[in-house]
Amino acid sequence: MYIQAIIGILLLCLAPFSIAEEQSDAKQTVDKLNVTIIEAMKNAKQLGYKGRYAKLDPVIKETHDLPFIAQFTLGALVNPKDPALGSHWKNLNDEQKKAFIDKLTDLSIATYAAQFNSYSGEDFKFESEQGMKSNRVTLRYELVAPKEKPVLFEYVLSQINGQWAIINIVVDGISDLALKKAQYTSIIEREGFDNLLKKLSQKITDYANNNSGPS
Repeated sequence: MYIQAIIGILLLCLAPFSIAEEQSDAKQTVDKLNVTIIEAMKNAKQLGYKGRYAKLDPVIKETHDLPFIAQFTLGALVNPKDPALGSHWKNLNDEQKKAFIDKLTDLSIATYAAQFNSYSGEDFKFESEQGMKSNRVTLRYELVAPKEKPVLFEYVLSQINGQWAIINIVVDGISDLALKKAQYTSIIEREGFDNLLKKLSQKITDYANNNSGPS
């Protein structure tokens, strides 16, 4: 009984440390992204759109689980309680799946490079973190700037092969993952997969063209 009690005490002591350590790792993932975004903003004019894209490229690929995001947006994770949702992902062949992941990756980087194109004293301030089921965690930050209303960013991360990666970002209550799913599902149902890829390609081109001049 004495030995069992000692083991129980040790487990109680180690459990909070383990959880805190995992959440700290998740925070490092988000902090790496946010630091890179602020650096790109501070040097927006010198870098230009292509420079910001190049700077953000490896960090976004490292901090986001883009294959999961791609699969989710095309209904790979179907809700069994609502079979009407369907799954467009399972209807794609391997070549199409890769093409969609690659295109979504390019669009994600292009979106960051285009939207974070200037600096006016912005900074990300960590607010809180909350554990979730299924080995997930939500971290909340505020994007603050002088004389501007703070913008709430909620990062949802999942642990993949021991590494924390972002699977969704909710900005002031608006879920990026939900928006993508609604938009992409609508396009693929009305116009087909090839036209979905074309529309994503056009969006990437628009971002590049609209940011080709001085920031």
